[in-house]
Amino acid sequence: MKEERQRAILELVRDRPVQTQQELARALTERGFTATQATVSRDIQELGLVRTGSGYQPGSPVSAVSELVISMTQVEFVVVIRTPPGTANLVARAIDESEMAGVAGTLAGDDTILAVLSDRQAAERLRSFLGA
Repeated sequence: MKEERQRAILELVRDRPVQTQQELARALTERGFTATQATVSRDIQELGLVRTGSGYQPGSPVSAVSELVISMTQVEFVVVIRTPPGTANLVARAIDESEMAGVAGTLAGDDTILAVLSDRQAAERLRSFLGA
């Protein structure tokens, strides 16, 4: 439930300006989530959101996803990344949005990501980016 709520928060702040935690809590309620202001505050911190003049925005992708990476295994030009259930898309999106040199793309399931590399050295950049 927490992962789904946090995914919804990221979608909300990417789709439209969200100025306050209360506004975010109301928007979550409209999507069927029950969240207090304290819960939203913790989620904002865990996701690494930053408050700007135009509302909450995703901060550094690493702050949002580094805690979600359980393991990384390199096999030639592919890196298999394991995450908790329901969070692989969040991590894959952060990788894709980083436009990291050497990462051709990602494919995400529920708890596993395949990152396709164009060179073997990209694995170290990816590992550093994800804090793994």
